[in-house]
Amino acid sequence: MSSETSPYPEAPPPPRRAHPTAPGWTGSDLAIGGALIVLLIALFLPWFGSPDIDGPTSHGYLWIAFALAIVALTVLVARDAIARLPGNLPSPEQMLVGATGLVLLLTILGIAQTPSASVASVVIYSTATPLGWSYGGWIALIAALVAVIAAFREARPPEPTPLMTILLLRRRGGG
Repeated sequence: MSSETSPYPEAPPPPRRAHPTAPGWTGSDLAIGGALIVLLIALFLPWFGSPDIDGPTSHGYLWIAFALAIVALTVLVARDAIARLPGNLPSPEQMLVGATGLVLLLTILGIAQTPSASVASVVIYSTATPLGWSYGGWIALIAALVAVIAAFREARPPEPTPLMTILLLRRRGGG
């Protein structure tokens, strides 16, 4: 099909960055990517009293957090290509906020709930041993929190400075 007969409109140009001449990732991008990589590692560190009980072993739904972190990293890397896709898709920034927010929610649930007795008895061979928290869950929680905060900062429009406000008012003829 030629562009004249295509039912899809021309792809929109990629969104403009705050500093279009600055190559590479912004500080927020690096914070999101680094926090997600730390989170992926922390999911497999000990979360509860035994070194054999990591996040996905204790709570199967943390595999969803793992998959969402991979999706968020993919969106982060392919952000410019996603922004050029035709159609009514959420922006890459919205996708990052949604994915990292769900990862944070699942991580909080994983820390708040201790593993069931069946998981504890299989892994540590005794249900009489109380399970306390270990460092893996806390590292995952901090990493998920950093990723969400950085994603929100990236998605938020910049605050207008007084000079920008004056210039906008003059352009509109109001000042």
